[in-house]
This record gives sequence, C-alpha cells and structure tokens, in this order.
Amino acid sequence: MFLYSAAQVDEFINKSQLDGVCVALAIDAAREELRRLGDTLHPILVNTSATNLATPGQGQIEAQAIRMSPEDSLLTSYRVSIVQAGHNPGEAATLMEVTCTFSVEAQLAETPKSTQAEKPPRALSDTAEERRRQIFEGACKVIAKHGFGNASMREIAKTSGLSVPLMYKYIKDKDDILHLITTMCMQDIIDFFDTGELFIGPADQNLEKAVDRYIDYIGENRRYINLVYSETRSMSAENRARVFDMEREFMGRWKGILDKGVEQKVFRPMNTELMANYLYFLCNVWSLRHWSIGKFPESEIRTSLKALIMDGVLVRAAPSKKS
Repeated sequence: MFLYSAAQVDEFINKSQLDGVCVALAIDAAREELRRLGDTLHPILVNTSATNLATPGQGQIEAQAIRMSPEDSLLTSYRVSIVQAGHNPGEAATLMEVTCTFSVEAQLAETPKSTQAEKPPRALSDTAEERRRQIFEGACKVIAKHGFGNASMREIAKTSGLSVPLMYKYIKDKDDILHLITTMCMQDIIDFFDTGELFIGPADQNLEKAVDRYIDYIGENRRYINLVYSETRSMSAENRARVFDMEREFMGRWKGILDKGVEQKVFRPMNTELMANYLYFLCNVWSLRHWSIGKFPESEIRTSLKALIMDGVLVRAAPSKKS
C-alpha cells in the first residue's frame, strides 16, 4: 500500500507541496500495480491527469489504483484515488483522482532449450516511447505544413518513418495526435517543476527561476505550443478535457510557488489560483505573439516579463509619511 502519515501530510501542506506529492504517489501506485499484474518490460509513463475533489485535512493519505484499460491494450491506464482517512472509522474523503497512462512492452517469453545450435538473441524492438516520439515529430512537420484538418494519417506515418498499421498501435486516431503533441511538449517542463527545486529558498527567487525556465521551454517548443493553441478546437471533447486537465495540473505548480510567497510574506495577499492563470498565459505571449514581438531580443523579453510579473506580486513598501 502506498501512503503517507498524517505528520507527513501536514508537512506537505505547510510547504504547499501536497498536490505534487499526491500525483507522484499515484504514479508509484499505478506503476507497482502494473508490474504486479503482468510481466512487462519498462512501463513508460506517457500521461497523467489529476482532478482535485476535496480540501485536504488532517490524517494519513493512501493511493488506491484500479485498472481501466483492457488487458491486451498497448496503452494501459489506471485510475488512482488519493484517499485521506478521517478521525472515525468509515470517515474517509477522496482528495484527488489521478489517471495514469503507461506504454508497456511485453516481456519476451522464454524459449525452451534446444539441442540445436543456439541462435543469436533477438534484439528488442524500439520502445513505445521512441515510437511516440517519432509520431510526434512527424505529425508536427505535417500539421505545420498543411494544418490539422488537411493532414492525412498516411502522410504523418510516412513522415514519422512508420507504416500506417504500426502507427495505429501507438495512437487511437488522428484526434489523439494533438493530445500526444501536448503531452510530449509539456512533460519536460512539468518534470522540471516537480524536482522540488522551485520550493526551496525565497519564493521571489523561485518565481524568477520558474519564469526563466519557462521562457527557455517556450523558445524550444514555440511551434508546438502555437500548434496546440490553434488546433485545440479540433479536438474531441474528451481529448480537449485531457489537455485542459494537464494545463490545470501545470498551473497548480505556479500556484504552489505563489502560495509559498504569500506564506513567506514576500508576495502580497492574492487569489493565487487566479494569478497563476494570469502568469501562465502572460509567459505564453512570447510564443503566441512572437510574430509581433519576435523582433526584440529574447533577453529583453525575459527581463520585461519578469519585471511585470514581480511588480504584480511583490509586497510593496509602505510610502513614507511626510512630516
């Protein structure tokens, strides 16, 4: 069973880290359940989405994983409930539900020994993660050239270096490609936020580090970000909701930094969830308005964005009284 004690939960709440901890706990629980139920090699996490359901209180939390996908699926999904125990038996609250999706590679069956000369060992096929990376890169090229509506699956497969049937082993349909692009783009920046580096030390320095890293991320992924923004309306309601869940999950990281700054009295009292949304979109101006502001050096964009953000959140010194 995967759990944290009541004392640990209190500490996570005080450090504004509980959301990230719950997601990490859910991933560990899902991965262990995956390994327990079947022989697999290298379960690769390809997506998580989390929904907060209740306000945390006092008491230990535990993760309970339930498999959602068919047993023969190449993409295996688990729904993990993060449950907090109450003071009395039977009093428990589900704080969060996390969907964890893995790409799995089946364990090769052992072949019986033979009296014939042994054959060379079979090479393992490319991992699902590598295949999805190929699809991601190929799809971005084709969609950027033709637009999502005019991009054909055949051309995406060809550009990805895969056959159409093979590509369909790793994605469900054309709509799923946009979700793949979003996931592949955002995972690196989410992983950076989840190192915990941004929750150590003064909150104002952490916020500046976060803005710097996010500007770096936008510079590396600008064409993908613009693609997702322009084509979100083309997604199914299900995939659009999954993208929005991922964005909300990411904004929760910004909110954690702001919460810490308010707690440290470095940032002014504010609605940190609302401010996290403003901050997230403000940074994306570097991507979405690049056609207009791309003529300015990145260093100037970075400096002006940080000045605008910090001026909006820092505690202002009280004006001196004139005698």
